[in-house]
Amino acid sequence: MKTYLTINQIFIHSEANNKSFYTSFGKKLNVIYGANTAGKSTLIQLILFTFGINDNKAKLTKILEENIFIRLDVAVKKNNEIIEYVFIRKDETIYIKDSKSKKVLTFNGISGNTSVEHAKLKEFFNELLDFNLILESKNGVSKAPIETIFLPYYVSQDVGWVYLRKSFSNLDFYKNFKDDFLDYYLGITKLENKEQRKELENVLSEKKFQYNFYVNFERKDQAIIASKLVDDSFKGKGQEFIDIIAKRKKDLLQHENSYVKKTNLLTYNNQRLSVISKVSRNHSKQFPGKDNCPICQQVLPNDTKQIYEYYQEENDTIKIKQRIQTENKKIQSELNSLNKKINELRSILEDDYRKHVIYSNNNVTLDEWIKAQADIKLENSIHENIGVLAIDIEEIKEQLKDFKNDDDIESERLAKNKDFKKYYNFNNQKLDVSILNDSRFNYVYELSSFPFQGVELHLAVLSYHFAFNKIINETESIHRLPFILDSIFKEDLEGNSKKKILEFICNNLPSDTQTIISIADNKTKDSKIEDYRKDFFANNTQLICIGDSTNKESILKPHSQELDEVLNETFEIMEFL
Repeated sequence: MKTYLTINQIFIHSEANNKSFYTSFGKKLNVIYGANTAGKSTLIQLILFTFGINDNKAKLTKILEENIFIRLDVAVKKNNEIIEYVFIRKDETIYIKDSKSKKVLTFNGISGNTSVEHAKLKEFFNELLDFNLILESKNGVSKAPIETIFLPYYVSQDVGWVYLRKSFSNLDFYKNFKDDFLDYYLGITKLENKEQRKELENVLSEKKFQYNFYVNFERKDQAIIASKLVDDSFKGKGQEFIDIIAKRKKDLLQHENSYVKKTNLLTYNNQRLSVISKVSRNHSKQFPGKDNCPICQQVLPNDTKQIYEYYQEENDTIKIKQRIQTENKKIQSELNSLNKKINELRSILEDDYRKHVIYSNNNVTLDEWIKAQADIKLENSIHENIGVLAIDIEEIKEQLKDFKNDDDIESERLAKNKDFKKYYNFNNQKLDVSILNDSRFNYVYELSSFPFQGVELHLAVLSYHFAFNKIINETESIHRLPFILDSIFKEDLEGNSKKKILEFICNNLPSDTQTIISIADNKTKDSKIEDYRKDFFANNTQLICIGDSTNKESILKPHSQELDEVLNETFEIMEFL
C-alpha cells in the first residue's frame, strides 16, 4: 500500500531580526509567484532543507545567516491512517513531533550526510515512507540517501530543466545509479529462475553452510578453546591474557564514566536552553519605558542605561542559545562514539570472561599440553577448510554477477519502456514537441538527454517528468510526495509558450498528490498572474505571493502578532525535554 505525504503549512522565523514568513498549502495546485530573485526558489529549497536535505545548503547561505528556523506541518497517510507531523529545522538540528505519540524526536548534527545523526534521520524516513532503495558504491552496498526519496518529485530551477536526475548533485557517485533508481521506482523485479543460476545458488548456499559450520564450531567448541589456552599457558602467556582483561575492564569503566558525565551535561544543556528560550521570549515584553515590571506592574524606567542593558541582555541570550546548541551537537557526536566503544568492549570482555573460566579450570602441565596438541591440529585443519570455502564462495559470487541483466529483467524493462513512451509521446503531442522514432529519445531506461534546444528542450523535459510521475504512480507501494516544479518559465519564453505550459500542467495534474510550481511575475512589469488565475487555475488553486510580487530577496517580513501562536508552539517543541 502506498504512503502519501502532504504539506499543510510552512513557518519561517528569524530570532535575530524578528522577521517571519507563513503560508498554507492547498491539496491540489499551489502557485508560488513573485519577482525574479524574490525568494521563490529559496522557499522550495527551505522545504527540502527542513526534511534534512543538505544538497542546496550553499544556495541558502544568505537567509540562514539571519539565524532562522523553519517549521513544516505535514500529514502522512499510511495504511488508511493519517498522522500529522511537525518538522522543525534549526541549523544542524531537526525536531520531529507526531500527533499520535506526542513525542519529539531530536536529531543533532545532521549537516554532514555521513554523520551518525544523519544516518538515524535516514532510517526514520525509510520507516515512515517504506523506502528501501539500495545503491552500490566503491565501499559496497548501502541504503540510498534522503535525496533519492524526493528526486522523482522535484525539478530544480537550475539544472532540472536540462538534465534528468540532476536536481540533486553527487548521485552519480553510485554505481549503476540510473538503472537501480529506475528499477526501484518502476517496480522491476529481478527474476532469478534460470537453471544455471539456480544451480549456482544451491552450490553457494551449501558452501556458506559449511563455512558457517566450521567458523561456529571453532568459536564454540570448548575443547579447542581450552587447548589453545593450555598451549598459551605452557608458553607463559597466561598472565598476559589476564592483564589484557584487566586493561579492557579499566577502559570500559572509563568510557562508561565519560558517557554518564556527558549524558548529564547534555541534559543540563537542554534544560538550560529551554529556560533561556523562555527568558528570551518574556524579555521581549519588558522594554524600558514601555512595558510593566512583571512583579510590581510599574512601568520600567527608560533611561539610556536601562535601554542599553535591555539590548545587551537580548544579544547575550541569542549568543548563549547558539553556543549551547553548538555544544549539544558536539556532545551528541561524542556520546554516539562512546556508545559504540562501550558496546564493542562489553562484547569482547564477555568472550574474555568465558575463556578465563576455561583457563582457570585447567591444570597447566606438560601432560595436558601434549594432549591439547591433537585439538590444535584439528583447529589448523578447520582453518584450511575455511580458507578453501571462502575462495569457492567468492568465485561463485563472481559467476552470479554475469546474470545481473538476464532476459527476464530486460523483458520487464522493455514493458516499462513502452508504457513510458506512450505517455511521453502523448504529452509531446499536447506540447507540440517533435516526435522521434529513436528509442534513445523515447525509452525511459535509455533517455538521458534530449536532442532539442531552447523552448522545445524545456517542453520536452516537462513532458518527461509528467510521464515519469504517471508511470511510477502505477507501481505498488511507492511513496507519493508533492510534485514540485521550480521555475516553470524560462526567461526567454514568450507569451504563447507560457500559456501552453500552464494549460498542460493544469490539465495533467497528478490526481493523488499536491503539485507545487513557481512562476516569475512582477506586478510592476506587465503582471500576468490575474490572467493566469482566470484562464487556467481552478478555484481550489492556492496562490502564494513572495515579496508583494515586486521586491527582491523579500521572503521574510517583520513578525506579525497573528503568528505568535504558531511561534510559541514551535518554541515549545524545540524546548521539549
